[in-house]
Amino acid sequence: MARTRRYLAVSLIGLVSAAMLIQCAAGTKTAKIPIFADPGLFTLNIRTVTLLPVIDQRIDKSHGINLEADIGNKVEKELIKKRLTVIRAGAFSDTLDISNDEVAEMEPRELAILGSSETQYMLVVYLNDASGKTALGYSFKIETTAILLNRQAANMLWKDKGVGSQGQGGLYGCLISGMVRGDAIRGCVAGMLASFPPAPFEGR
Repeated sequence: MARTRRYLAVSLIGLVSAAMLIQCAAGTKTAKIPIFADPGLFTLNIRTVTLLPVIDQRIDKSHGINLEADIGNKVEKELIKKRLTVIRAGAFSDTLDISNDEVAEMEPRELAILGSSETQYMLVVYLNDASGKTALGYSFKIETTAILLNRQAANMLWKDKGVGSQGQGGLYGCLISGMVRGDAIRGCVAGMLASFPPAPFEGR
């Protein structure tokens, strides 16, 4: 009888311990892994990033969207949250007359001609897809990709993507379509930049 009680006690302790481990594991958040990250990225202590105009890489551009106000501004805010100084480039290049369609076709190593001669770290953001649908409410979906370049070395340091989707049913959804769209874009940008390295704290 005593042996049986000891066995039951040990079994109960084991079950409780296992349950606690499962709960701890369920509550643990793992860092988002980017699509690509240079092995030396987190040793660079990047503090300033030049943000190029957002590149519209969509095949179907029928859905109107303000690239800078809707996406660029939100990207800048997320970078500032990471303690980075953001320089907004007003054009793709200071010296070249180059269009969105031309930039959209460039490989990462070719993008090093963009920006200004003083730029070192350059963030390039692409709008890959954006679509809104009104049917028993309103829904919006957006996909973006971003790459970080070392312009002077003409190499890519980081790459990741984001997807945002929001919807609201009924007439109310149609009335707040702008809010639905804004929430989807914010979620997309935040997810895309979740793996982007923050700037070091002052004094380090």
